[in-house]
Amino acid sequence: MDWAKTLRVDDEKSGVDGVSPPYAGEAVPIVLLWVMLAVAIMVPLVSLGRPELGSPHEARVVVTGHNMAESGDWVVPRFNGSPRLQKPPLPYWTIAAMVELFGPLDERLFRLPSALMGICGVLVTLAVGRLVFDLPTGLVAALIQLFTVKYIIESRLARVDIYLTFWVSVCLLILSILFFSEKRRDWLWVLLGAAIAMGFLAKWVTVFVFVLPVMLYGLWVFPERRPRWRWGLVGVCACAVLGLSWIAILAQRLGWEAVWAGWTREVQDNITSPIHRANHGILYYIPQVFAISFPWSVVIPVGLTLPLWRRLKADRSRLVWFSLWVLVPLVVLSLVSKKKADYLLPALPAMAILGARAWRVVVDEISCESGTRTQSPNRSLGVAQAVVFVVTGILTLLYCFMDNELHRYAAIIVCGVGLMGGGVAAYLFLIKGKGWPAMAALAMGSTVFGYVLFGVFLPLEARTSSAGFARAIAEAVGDSPLVYFQGSDDTLVYHLHRNIPSISKVEQLRGLMAERPETFVLAEGRSLDAAREVAGHVVLHHPKLRDASLPLPGKEQDAFNVYLLSNSSSSGSAKEFASISPTVPEWVNGMNLWIAFGFLAQAMFFGRFLLQWIESERRQECVVPVGFWWLSVVGGVMLFVYAVHRRDPVFIAGQGCGMLIYLRNLYFIYAKRLRGKPGSGEGSTPIQ
Repeated sequence: MDWAKTLRVDDEKSGVDGVSPPYAGEAVPIVLLWVMLAVAIMVPLVSLGRPELGSPHEARVVVTGHNMAESGDWVVPRFNGSPRLQKPPLPYWTIAAMVELFGPLDERLFRLPSALMGICGVLVTLAVGRLVFDLPTGLVAALIQLFTVKYIIESRLARVDIYLTFWVSVCLLILSILFFSEKRRDWLWVLLGAAIAMGFLAKWVTVFVFVLPVMLYGLWVFPERRPRWRWGLVGVCACAVLGLSWIAILAQRLGWEAVWAGWTREVQDNITSPIHRANHGILYYIPQVFAISFPWSVVIPVGLTLPLWRRLKADRSRLVWFSLWVLVPLVVLSLVSKKKADYLLPALPAMAILGARAWRVVVDEISCESGTRTQSPNRSLGVAQAVVFVVTGILTLLYCFMDNELHRYAAIIVCGVGLMGGGVAAYLFLIKGKGWPAMAALAMGSTVFGYVLFGVFLPLEARTSSAGFARAIAEAVGDSPLVYFQGSDDTLVYHLHRNIPSISKVEQLRGLMAERPETFVLAEGRSLDAAREVAGHVVLHHPKLRDASLPLPGKEQDAFNVYLLSNSSSSGSAKEFASISPTVPEWVNGMNLWIAFGFLAQAMFFGRFLLQWIESERRQECVVPVGFWWLSVVGGVMLFVYAVHRRDPVFIAGQGCGMLIYLRNLYFIYAKRLRGKPGSGEGSTPIQ
């Protein structure tokens, strides 16, 4: 069988050997999809500096990068006074370069590289989807990836996973050009080797788990695209030189024994540790596929089964190519001991493309059925995806009953309404056979949700209280020595701008306190009794360090007690540290929120006249569309609620009586339609 010919079959084929004619009966709103992507792609940059750093992973990357720039040693990464060899240096080099350019970094600056890589990764996915399939598939894949909540979160944090995800995406783009473009470009094998090396310097050999299966499959399917041996050799050399040079220089500085010991600790901790293996079973990643693909938890898992669909025979090899990008890492990572949902993040570009292809199935089939009584079974796929948005929006609104913070309500309501509105609009479009407007509606709902969640809601939150606690520690300790007994918290290293040595044995702590009695000790609740044998006076107590301030079920277990102790009673009495409340703007109060609600209600009520004017201009006669009465009902109810809140009897009577008329008119319209009288399907009533 000519696999190369099969992979290049265009979508114009139909019947059991191919797919339906693309976009039959429905034009692709390319401009609308581009506009949606342009509006949405800035979400990773919104309020990037908030909240304050609270992740230990961020602290390690940022502090190590600062140390590199300040010391001038770009070879040996150091954190908290010791070499940090568990992770490769690319993220540290990036932060160090930022320090050289801008000086000491705050959250907004040290997260900027991650945000830019997140945005560029979305554009790379768009390019891959367009190259392998077509532009609409690429645009939808970019929207899906961008609005995967996990992807946005990682794009807004200075952590390692987004670096690996970006370079894995670059490898996917290069391989797509090598195997699917019309011309041979053997020189790209050199760039592929360089991109793999950058992925290696981002997160060790994990890059090979994602890249090698796809590359080997392409070499098997495309024998005529196999590189000439010279270019292949140069590509391998480029990968080896760029990836291994740092290790060689590091070994020369520290010795092979130190480098090998650091690598061995990393392997034992992540791959063979029985502790991690006991925490998560081998099936851990199967439900995580649904979790990390949220809110696209329907189309992406279904996309993984697309290669099994008989009707997609022409596309099957290309779909298998993307499926390998997801399934092989999922199997391999399931066999290692340490399991985290973040490890599947580099598979998201392939997941997004498969999800976009699944949506194409919905669009093609419901477009072909337009005007018929039949209904595609695949329409239910789109409807299920819309239902996920609606249900999530409802749960978001119900969150108000869990919370008691006034400043959160407006953001929560807008998030919920955005998701619900997008889901409801998508459902209505789908039942009318309009798949592309349905996708635009989902993208619009996701845009509202993303901007409000990451631009308004989370920045107001003290996600962790490490920063405030660090300021209290700095005030109490001053220039005195500080150690952490039987534990560590890397976020405090960042916020205190000092190394905090960790001591594990009571004898060591007793010796240090005897030598330097002014030393302060940090200890967690489980180690408090042992620490108080040496340093008996509690100076500061934090009851919920690194506790999420959001009232989410199960998060209470993430909080733990931390004590600051001294062996001198002159340090003062113990102080209970209260988590810092979020700084709320003065305008966020009950009165202003009600005024905003009133203006929104008035806008809905005015919208009925705007809709009636637009419809009349379109028909060149005075008409009253059905939407006029629906907007009257919605706006009237909102104004009625506002009037009741203001206790204004004039507006209460006016809106209450008007509601009866609006509902009575809707009754007449729909009763006429049910009776099937002529003209009942027009959806508007001309005014004579």
